Amino acid sequence: MKISDSDLFFRLHTASDSHRIVSMINRDPNHLLNGIGVTEFEQDLDEPNGRIREHTFVVELGQVTAGYFSLCFVERSSHTDVYCFGTVDMDWRRRGIGTAIFKFIFKRLQGIANQEASPVHFCHRAVSLIAGETACGVDFGMKEQSTLEILCLKNRSDLNDINRSAPFQFRSPALADAEVWADIYNDAFGGNKRAESVIHEFQSASFNPDLYLLGMNNSGEPIGLVSSLLRGTGARIPTLAVRRDWQRQGAGKALLSEILRRLQHTAVDYIRLSVESTNKSAKTLYFKNGFQPEYNRINYAAVCLPD
Repeated sequence: MKISDSDLFFRLHTASDSHRIVSMINRDPNHLLNGIGVTEFEQDLDEPNGRIREHTFVVELGQVTAGYFSLCFVERSSHTDVYCFGTVDMDWRRRGIGTAIFKFIFKRLQGIANQEASPVHFCHRAVSLIAGETACGVDFGMKEQSTLEILCLKNRSDLNDINRSAPFQFRSPALADAEVWADIYNDAFGGNKRAESVIHEFQSASFNPDLYLLGMNNSGEPIGLVSSLLRGTGARIPTLAVRRDWQRQGAGKALLSEILRRLQHTAVDYIRLSVESTNKSAKTLYFKNGFQPEYNRINYAAVCLPD
C-alpha cells in the first residue's frame, strides 16, 4: 500500500533519534554503514566542514520513525558536491517513502543552490540488492556516473598463508601524520581530503591503531595507506591508496596482505571492500586474495543550478 506524501513528516534529527536510526541501519545487512554504533554515528555527524548534522532528518509516519537521511556537503572550487547516507526502515519499503525523501532532498538542494548562487551536484549511491534504490535514481532523471563493485571475503581459511611483504614497512599513523595521510589519499584518488577530516577520523570511536596503517618504502617515506573498520560480525576495508608514482610496484599488494594478516586475529566472519568496476588491476589483486563479487553500488548524479 502506497503512502501519501502528506502522511509523512520530516524533521531535523536530535540525539534521541540515534538509537532508532542505528537499529534501522543494522537490520539491513547491505547498508553501507551496517554494524555502526550510536557513538560512531553521532561522531560522523560532526565531520568537519560536512554540514551533516544540520542536514540530517528523520522521516515520521504517525508515531513511527520510517526512515532517515543525512546530506554531506563537500565544497569544490566551482560547485558543491552532496552525498546522501540514509535508509527506509525495512518494514516500510516499496511504499513511496524513498520517493518522498528524494522530493524533499531535491527541493532542499535547489533552495541551497539559489541561496548560495552556486551549483549543487547531488550523488545518489544505490545498492543493487536493495529494491527501489536504483529505480529512484532513474525515476528522478539522474545520470549513472560510475559503479563500485562490493567484494566479500567469507572463507577465513583463505588468509592462512598471508605473510609480511618486503620491502615495505608498516606503522600506525598518529595525529601528526594527518597531512601525510590526506596527501597520499588525494594523490591516489584526485580528491580534496583535508587534514582536519583525517584527525576527526583518527579520533573517532571506530579508529583502531592496529588496523590503520601507513606503508613506507626502504627510505622510510610513506607511499601508501590502508584502513579497516570492525563493525558487528564483519570488517570493512574502506580505503587502500598508493601514491601514483609507486603504483604497480607491489605496494598495493603489500598493504592488502598486511591488513588481511592483521584481520586474521579478529573474530570477524567476513571482510568487505569496494572497487571501481573499471579498475581491472585492483580487481585482479582482490580476486587473487579470495574476494568474490557480492553486489554493486551504482552512483547516480544530478545537478541543481541556481535560478
